[in-house]
Amino acid sequence: MLEGFNVNAEAVRDYMRHGDPLQIVELCHHHEHNWSLFKARGALMFENDALEQHLAEIPHNRPIVVFSEDPGEEISSRAAKMLLNHGWSDIHKLAGGFDAYLEAGLPVEPVS
Repeated sequence: MLEGFNVNAEAVRDYMRHGDPLQIVELCHHHEHNWSLFKARGALMFENDALEQHLAEIPHNRPIVVFSEDPGEEISSRAAKMLLNHGWSDIHKLAGGFDAYLEAGLPVEPVS
């Protein structure tokens, strides 16, 4: 079980190693083309200003880990709080964002 609103990449890695279902929501910058080559494996990737338009795609039956490619954590904090306000209860913000995810050696896949 993931504990607390803020989680670190090691806690996410340990959770994933147990095979428990987890949904990652990755937020990217709004621009004409996404230059990211990789995303977290299985992540739902949305533009940071369009999350509310995609709420129906986010499951309610598993923990949700939110992070942003943005070096600050304001965008992911705001998104996680919005999900809490819309009825999700098991929401966590990944401290350090995508950089921390990568540094922990967590799985990635190409952005399609």
